[in-house]
Amino acid sequence: MKEAFVYLWFDTKNRMFYLGYHKGTPDDSYTHSSNVMESFTKTSIPSYMRRRILAMGTEQEMIELENKLLDNRKEKCWDKYYNVTVAFPPPPMYGEDHWNWKGGVSFHPEYAREWREKNRERTREREREYYAKNLERTHERDREYYAKNRERVLERAREYYAKNPEKKREYSRAYYAKKNIKKETKTFDIIR
Repeated sequence: MKEAFVYLWFDTKNRMFYLGYHKGTPDDSYTHSSNVMESFTKTSIPSYMRRRILAMGTEQEMIELENKLLDNRKEKCWDKYYNVTVAFPPPPMYGEDHWNWKGGVSFHPEYAREWREKNRERTREREREYYAKNLERTHERDREYYAKNRERVLERAREYYAKNPEKKREYSRAYYAKKNIKKETKTFDIIR
């Protein structure tokens, strides 16, 4: 059964190759899956790009053949290939193996959680500084958002306070305590 094939692209302009496999037929719209090699479609293949079909067979046979050929290329002439990994499926790309690794910065969820916890106070301090500098701008943005989404904001508040009635009581106490303090202060200032 011929459900997949192994192909080899040759870039005559840069004298580079790309080896891969695809589940489908050579006539379908697939070209390649490289992130390094120039991207193009089946209808816009550059004149300097040439493709050869090396073998056809079952998907598992083609995966094995691709891995075998890439292993061979890795040992002999890897610098002439656009391929980045040898294994299929490729290994998980996080930590030092991630293409966007920047000396400790990773997009792995565990790392991101640790980083947020470690830098929480610094992040909050930056937010405070930003809001202090841009107070009027942020208030204006909030007013615009509220004007456009008034019903949505009120509905969210109703849902939140329905789920958390103690928070509503705390908020109300704090609000009225603050309001009473202001009234007393004003009365005292008037008496003087």
